[in-house]
Amino acid sequence: MEKETDMKIPQMGLGTFRLQGQQVIDSVRTGLELGYRHIDTAQIYGNEAEVGQAIAESGVARNDIFLTTKIWVDNFPREKLIPSLKDSLAKLRTHYVDLTLIHWPAPGGSVTLEEYMGALHEAKVQGLTRQIGISNFNIELTKQAINVVGKDEIATNQIELSPHLQNRKLAG
Repeated sequence: MEKETDMKIPQMGLGTFRLQGQQVIDSVRTGLELGYRHIDTAQIYGNEAEVGQAIAESGVARNDIFLTTKIWVDNFPREKLIPSLKDSLAKLRTHYVDLTLIHWPAPGGSVTLEEYMGALHEAKVQGLTRQIGISNFNIELTKQAINVVGKDEIATNQIELSPHLQNRKLAG
């Protein structure tokens, strides 16, 4: 039997990038009505509060939704990461997210990978997120992240893959 903390990432999800205000509320509400159970947002999208509102008003039980958010680069320092995630949880109207990702590698190494991956792992230990992962990391940075927290701790490397952006080596 699968433990709650081992919930698999649904193959299909509803992304909320560039959606704001009533548009994101309507999109999330409609997506949930149509059967989507993975909702993806991020701190930098500026719509976590609306996503939280739509989920709260949807009538779908929170434990039936797989909720992902991403930590923005401004919040990578150890002293900011967990407080920023707690702020995201308040906006999302939940006590936990199912997956928290590091949105991008730190620009120019301004914060060490060890620092932000360590802080992200601590957020998991505290129960703020059930799973952790990375987003938009190249192969070398993915290996470094694995070395910091362990292979079994990285749930995914979320990457963009579209007809206009192909990186088969990374996606493979």
